[in-house]
Order: sequence, then C-alpha cells, then structure tokens
Amino acid sequence: MLRTLIAFVIAVVAAAIVGSVIQTQFNLAALVELSVPIPFDVRISTIIHDLMHFSPIFAAIVATVLIVALPLAAALARWRRAAERWWFVVAGFAGLWVAFILVNSVAPMPTLIAATREWTGLLAMAATGALAGWLFDRLWRPTPRELEEPMV
Repeated sequence: MLRTLIAFVIAVVAAAIVGSVIQTQFNLAALVELSVPIPFDVRISTIIHDLMHFSPIFAAIVATVLIVALPLAAALARWRRAAERWWFVVAGFAGLWVAFILVNSVAPMPTLIAATREWTGLLAMAATGALAGWLFDRLWRPTPRELEEPMV
C-alpha cells in the first residue's frame, strides 16, 4: 500500500511539473506569435511562476484523473497481460484527454488551460498523463509480471 501511494504521488508530481512547463511554453509561444519579445530571463521567471501557481492546480486535475484511470488500467492489465505496461500509459493519456475535453466544455472561459486550445497543446498536455501512467507502473511494479514468473 505504501509503495502504491509513493508511486502515485511521484507520478502526479512529475506530470504536474512537466505539464506546467509545457503549458508555459505554449503560452509564451503564443505571445511570440504576436511579436512580443520574450528574453531568456523572463522565460525562466515565467516557468518558475507557473511551477508555483499552475502546477498545484494541474496536480489536482492529474490526481483526480489517475484515481480513476490507474485502477482501470490495473484491471485491464490483469485481463490482458501481453500489453500490461501499455494499459497504464494509455489510461493516463486517455484520462487527461477526456478530462481536458470535459473541463473545457464547462469552463466559463474558452478553455481552462490555454495550451489545450489547439491539437498540439492538447496532445502535449495529455502526454503528461501518459508519463504519469508509465512512471506509476514503473515505480509500483518495476518488473512486468511476465518477467517475474518462472519460465517453464
């Protein structure tokens, strides 16, 4: 149980950090498209600001998604062992994808997370869910079950 909790927390934190940096870069790229010059020091300070202020919100979204997606992935992995690790990756990705679509459909503004307005940003942000699923599986059970079972 402790191993599961630690793996879950690390996966959520990692996804929140990476997602925050991705979101920041998409926002800065949008400003650059408007011909706003953004010096390197401003980029760094913006990343730090978003890590402090956006990543906790994103961590809550990721945690909520993973609470649903990871048990589903574990059940599917028991059912179909050949692709065991991939269920966690797919569950994290699909879970965040669905969460972004749902949240953006009910958010009072055009989107809750600006990076998810376009397909590239939506894919990049959903990929952080795949990262979380992969990381959780690697930490929760470092060796796939097929390798743990003795060969006959």
